[in-house]
Amino acid sequence: MLVKTILFDFDGIVVDSESLHLRALGGVLHNHGISFPNDLLNQYVGKSDSLFYEYVIEHINDSFELDYLLDQKNKIFEQIIKELKPVDGFLDFIDRVIKNDIPRAIVTSSSAETLKTVSKIFPFQNYFDIVVCEDDTTEHKPKPAPYLLGLERTKGEKETTLIIEDSVSGVISGKSAGCVVFGLTTSLTHEILLEAGADRVFDSYEEISKAIRFE
Repeated sequence: MLVKTILFDFDGIVVDSESLHLRALGGVLHNHGISFPNDLLNQYVGKSDSLFYEYVIEHINDSFELDYLLDQKNKIFEQIIKELKPVDGFLDFIDRVIKNDIPRAIVTSSSAETLKTVSKIFPFQNYFDIVVCEDDTTEHKPKPAPYLLGLERTKGEKETTLIIEDSVSGVISGKSAGCVVFGLTTSLTHEILLEAGADRVFDSYEEISKAIRFE
């Protein structure tokens, strides 16, 4: 595939943080004695924290305000973020992208506050000048708005833009934006990502690198 622009999801694609986010999201509920189904957290991989807690408030326990739950989640995340590291193979891959002067951006469901916290541990801003986060759009993944904004900011063409995702909501968002989406199995299986609509699914950045070419 000829690639002229790449839009990266963040959690599970740039940094190996999905498990940390899920621990923090669930930790808030555990700390307040709120029980929830075992598979609920996995349903919110790639979605914003707000969507998760809005569901909790509406369907499980309405004792707490959304802003309070988000604040508590961020506090737990800050405590465990020292475990954060880049996804295996990302650094070599992004080095190739930069050397070929490929326009690129992060398009994430994470908030600006979360990104600021992450940047203290892993300086992703050294690799990206353009970041689209939860605060930048009124609609979020799986809606196409985040990736459409990413296309606008990078001046990318849909036909030659590659999106790299690890979540169902992200794959749906990218495909709805009209782009080719490659799934990376850092969080979910081949089958789940393909069923969500990913064009191809890979187990590593090395495999992705072999599947694309730059001018």
